[in-house]
Amino acid sequence: MLLIRIFLIGLILLLTGNVASADRGEIKRLDIKYTAILKEIPQNAKTVEIWLPYPQSDRYQEVYNIKVDSPSPATVHYEPEYGNSFLYINVKNPKEKEIRVTMNYLADRYEAINKIEPNKVGELDGDITQYRLYLEENQYKAINKDVKKIAQELMKDKKTYYEKVKTIYDYVYDTMEYDKTAPGFGTGDVGRACTVKKGNCIDFHSLFSAVASAAGIPAREVSNFDLPFGEVAPNYCKVGFHCSVEVLLPNYGWIPLDISHAKKGRGTKEFYFGSLDNFRLQIGHGRNVLLSPPQKGQRLNLVSSEPYVEIDGIPYEKVDKDLVYKDRIIVEAKKD
Repeated sequence: MLLIRIFLIGLILLLTGNVASADRGEIKRLDIKYTAILKEIPQNAKTVEIWLPYPQSDRYQEVYNIKVDSPSPATVHYEPEYGNSFLYINVKNPKEKEIRVTMNYLADRYEAINKIEPNKVGELDGDITQYRLYLEENQYKAINKDVKKIAQELMKDKKTYYEKVKTIYDYVYDTMEYDKTAPGFGTGDVGRACTVKKGNCIDFHSLFSAVASAAGIPAREVSNFDLPFGEVAPNYCKVGFHCSVEVLLPNYGWIPLDISHAKKGRGTKEFYFGSLDNFRLQIGHGRNVLLSPPQKGQRLNLVSSEPYVEIDGIPYEKVDKDLVYKDRIIVEAKKD
């Protein structure tokens, strides 16, 4: 096994501050194994670049004991816009038709328990240029006339910042249906969400983020590994993907929201306004993501749980992923 050599490349975004009044709830101890398998490598390939999502430790999760097995040295890079981190492997002149990279690590994930007092939420005053990234549209985050109209209607007679945020949260909860049968779900297409009003977690939270930004409220999508909800896994089982969202509350910082989980009944609507369960592991945030080192292909919709690969500067899709986890069940020794 190769222990990762960590290089801090780029600047870590300073906007990842934690909620001042948040507490840690129950802990879930995880053993995670991530394997990327590149198949049918072209015989004349000169450079194979591999990026894997690399979760960071923060207030609600601790990631440690990281080990990587790869054909070339693995390094960790941080991109300067959102501060997301990626495991990067560069294989020169590969001899084999298949390349396999495995990353193992342990993680402790806590519930995020938030206690938000509406009268203590401030207003977003002064210079807001530092939040520009979370207020502007991009190729994946459309703030079109429909979104602006929704924001204008929702903000009528709303006096406080907290009231505005809660109104948008309620709107998305009341308007959207969790439905993965209608074509086009799962891309975060805000225009579709405005008209179809159905979708999955990405669609829910892309709509919230766009409407909030149109109302002058910084918001950002959050990418997570999704663990089977409410289950204990003594043996390795599959891990999925889940998108949630964070919104900036003055005097509190970035607070988490999970409208789709609330809509699915995994917890109350009130709980998921500021609090989170621990059946997840955050891997990044933002839309229109530039990797580090920068990829040659176009920017990514968001930080995905999937590997991203380029061969000689061209995106490569013959890649399989095996992402599994198990719970580390700690048995205390009986005292005599």
